[in-house]
Amino acid sequence: MNVRTIAGKTQTPYNTGVIVRSPNSYKTLNLLEIKRQSLMDNYSFFQKLNPKAKICPVLKGNAYGHGLKLTGKFVDQEIKPEFICVDSLYEAYELEKIGVETKILIMGYTFPENFRFRKINFHLPLFDLKTLRILNKTQPGINVHLKIDTGMNRLGIKEKEVEKFIRSLKKFNKVKVAGIYSHLADADNEDESFTKTQAVKFKETIKFFENSGFVFKWKHLNATAGAFGFHDEEFNLIRLGLGFYGISPFSKGTRQNQLLQKNLKPVLKLVTHICQIKQIEKGDTVSYGRTFKAKEKMKIAVLPLGYYDGLDRRLSNIGKVKIGSVYCPILGRVCMNAAVIDVSAVKRPYVGQEVVVYDSVKETSDLIKTIPYEVLANLSETTRRVLV
Repeated sequence: MNVRTIAGKTQTPYNTGVIVRSPNSYKTLNLLEIKRQSLMDNYSFFQKLNPKAKICPVLKGNAYGHGLKLTGKFVDQEIKPEFICVDSLYEAYELEKIGVETKILIMGYTFPENFRFRKINFHLPLFDLKTLRILNKTQPGINVHLKIDTGMNRLGIKEKEVEKFIRSLKKFNKVKVAGIYSHLADADNEDESFTKTQAVKFKETIKFFENSGFVFKWKHLNATAGAFGFHDEEFNLIRLGLGFYGISPFSKGTRQNQLLQKNLKPVLKLVTHICQIKQIEKGDTVSYGRTFKAKEKMKIAVLPLGYYDGLDRRLSNIGKVKIGSVYCPILGRVCMNAAVIDVSAVKRPYVGQEVVVYDSVKETSDLIKTIPYEVLANLSETTRRVLV
């Protein structure tokens, strides 16, 4: 990897405004470390499971909190997939601006009026006739992937709308139909019955289009859960989201979760640093609402991050962070930009000492009874991210 130093700051091809740590680099209070080898290994794991399909990393939601530009540049230069998947036109433009050359597939809705302003080189979803008419007029030759609703009842063309859509595609024929896809609603359920029902509906819809003269280069149904538990060689592209970042979408205790946890490697680690240490006495209370009351004399430390930075407020009084090998309970309510922890068990804690906030997002989400997607999505975009 090419590395050069400018004004005491280490620059790399993946920077896009992000500075990789070096002895001379600016030290930040909070830091998200992104493990490049783990990204590579997770990608390879799913590729081996699905050798006949193209694995396409999903970078929506700021790359699941890992950093859109940093992760996008790395994926583009090191993994070189067939597509990078994003949610919005904005995300696609952000990747384009930093020189990403991998084809980009947008999966979410865009106001069709926004297609009038400039030539678009991305692959777009198509599921409504207004967008089709505008694309046909303003973006001739644009690549589209037909989004089919097979039971999610979110975005997509319903079964009863297919014939009308076919007639419209033949009329407004300047768009290039490159792919067709759907999305599984229940793929993380051990009971695969609804997933199989969706797959059957999707295949029937594909056949209907093909019998009407359409040829699809790309057919895709699976994301992480489907790519692990549900295989069908008719589908040749997989949109890999949560699993790319080393996290299982399956519930704790399930067979699929146990198998995935053995093979996936966590990518993200959130660290912060102690900014003040103090003693409190028996009966003293901590943070807003005085929800924690000391039962004895304690040594506490203040951390410079809170729920704005991604430390979920539901961790108040129940969460733990780690200093070395010692787990330190969170005391009182997590604030917007601060939290307090018990460091009584830490041998000689000091200001500036590193504290690991998250190195297992799955455990954190289980503790606060939510999904790992939410924990990741709440990581602040302003927190510095580095590839390690």
